[in-house]
Amino acid sequence: MADNSAPCFNEADFREGTTVEFEAAKVGADAASDPFHRKSVTEKREAFAGANPISANVESSTVRIMRALQSTVKKEYKDLVGGNILLYGKSTTYTQTVDPEFAATFPPGFPAMDKLIFVSQAYEPPFTFPVDMKPGQVASQKSTITKTKVVDGRSDPATSIAATGELTYVGREKLETPLGTFDTCKLSLKITVGASVISTDATREFWLAAEGPYQGQLLKGGDTKSSWLVTKMTYSPK
Repeated sequence: MADNSAPCFNEADFREGTTVEFEAAKVGADAASDPFHRKSVTEKREAFAGANPISANVESSTVRIMRALQSTVKKEYKDLVGGNILLYGKSTTYTQTVDPEFAATFPPGFPAMDKLIFVSQAYEPPFTFPVDMKPGQVASQKSTITKTKVVDGRSDPATSIAATGELTYVGREKLETPLGTFDTCKLSLKITVGASVISTDATREFWLAAEGPYQGQLLKGGDTKSSWLVTKMTYSPK
């Protein structure tokens, strides 16, 4: 059908080497305010949460503090199987490496300053939503969010909490952006975390391009309080 959501998802985003980088500005904000920036690089499959999903590097940074290098790598894990998108979770790896010459000056028995910290948030089972939806269609998925932390090989106790994801395909909408005017799919994602009595809800809205050079990419997003509009984008599909 011409108004379904399938054209708003791009299979290239699940191929190794695909890169998307964009800047987005808060709607209604001062023009001088700092834009939101994101770069995602689709990488190889990687073991995560008992599965082997596709990994996407969504942030890599390295800073030098005194005589140490501190790096941060953030990843998201996903897959495309049988016409469904599977979301497995996300992770952050922090690495601190001290200059070997500097470390050699430490007295015997001085605690090692090199650090490796791995923090993850896994969805079990993965949140699963169909690519091809009709306007008004709702897909709901129950899952458990498990958070883990490993510091230098030592694991902290994991914590788990029940969660429900509810994706609604609102329908097609023409969207004017600094990149041009596009036919888009508007979707709403509601995540409910915790038991029904003491649960918290978070709802996000997304507008994904159904056509053009940015097909499948996020052009606008937001929540009940504010929204962001993409102003610059470089998309290199594989």
